Amino acid sequence: MASQHEIVAEEWKERSRELAQWAMEKLVNRKDVWGQYGALTPGEQKKLGRTYKAMTLPVASKRGPDMVTLDKLTRHFASAHHQRPQIIGLHAKSAENTSRWLGIDIDMHDDAKADAEEHARRNLVGAINWWRKLQAMGYDPLLFDSNNNGGYHLWVLFDEPAPTEHVFAFAWSLVSTWQENNLSEEPETFPKKLQKDKLGAWFRLPGLHHTRDHYARVWSGDEWLDDPWLSGHAAINAMVQCVGGPPPPESSAPEDHSRTTIRSPEARGLASNNTVKTKAVAGSAPTSTAGSRRAVDRKRNFKRTGKATVCIDLDGVLAQKHGSAHSATIGDPIDGAVEFTHAISAFATITILTSRLAVKKNSRKRDVTSIAKSIEDWLDDHGFAYDEVYIGQGKPPAAAYVDDRGVSCRPQQEGLDAFAQSMQFIQMLCEQ
Repeated sequence: MASQHEIVAEEWKERSRELAQWAMEKLVNRKDVWGQYGALTPGEQKKLGRTYKAMTLPVASKRGPDMVTLDKLTRHFASAHHQRPQIIGLHAKSAENTSRWLGIDIDMHDDAKADAEEHARRNLVGAINWWRKLQAMGYDPLLFDSNNNGGYHLWVLFDEPAPTEHVFAFAWSLVSTWQENNLSEEPETFPKKLQKDKLGAWFRLPGLHHTRDHYARVWSGDEWLDDPWLSGHAAINAMVQCVGGPPPPESSAPEDHSRTTIRSPEARGLASNNTVKTKAVAGSAPTSTAGSRRAVDRKRNFKRTGKATVCIDLDGVLAQKHGSAHSATIGDPIDGAVEFTHAISAFATITILTSRLAVKKNSRKRDVTSIAKSIEDWLDDHGFAYDEVYIGQGKPPAAAYVDDRGVSCRPQQEGLDAFAQSMQFIQMLCEQ
């Protein structure tokens, strides 16, 4: 039976072409150059103390016909360590000095140090603080657990390419609060410097890590969950559904600002601090009516990069309930259900989310693939509109969840009365 890691690797491979198309449309600033990781010889490894080399390709003398292509991007997203991975990165600015995104690299390389655990904890808290700040400013940031070792990559996508000068200044205004966030060193930003005639730095794409057998996970924001990180299909969904935000404000970083890594006075001996205060990001926020509204509401103010996702239950919503949820037989379609899915498909992608594919802890695992296939056959036979039957782990991200036993509880929007109203429905469902 495949391990969870092998399942995740297969999911990245399965959707590698879709990810390549997304990256080409949303992330590629220039096609004539890219970054790539290569293996070192044993002698080079001994001399340099690492197993890889980071290169900008093609070399200057051979630039021209060899470009960033969908095939190159596909190979990156489909990479697996046992199959000679081809891990690449993209440059943070175009030849015209514009940028489609900004990146922040919160490093954690040496896990052998005595303070490594504290360093990693501070990195996480700082990364989440910046993620929250960007959401409050109206963006839809992507926070990646990049190496499963306390290192994090934070990406912010823009609707349209923005002047690199403004993007750099915006990135600097964020990381300038690194000491207030109690980080042990200043993170790197992409773009790193303002050198109009230079290629600039490149940032590794999400996916497989170049030295660790780890696929990037995406922060869900659901901090109350045992594991708030999305992996595999769920992480990929969050990436391709990411909404590009407004361009950063017109501003400039201080002329004397250096991108050389700066370490805090505490970096050699971190003191434990369980509370990290969030301070306002320097500089003005982009013009937006979003204010401090929730991310799910703010997204409606931006041009969508693709359809929203709606998760729909099978039994009790689309199909008549027929015995146990784990029964092999699916009931007849409920009147109006087919038309219901076609109406939703006009503005959203549809994911079928059913407990038929749930596996209880310590129970015998069933063949979810064959069960999913039988569900797909039933949906196809009756003419339902849908995009996928979800077989992944955990709850997939979506704009809405449609379930006959679902109870809406929205205290952030409706106040404390939301709990009392929800309780009535919960008690009613428990008594059925």
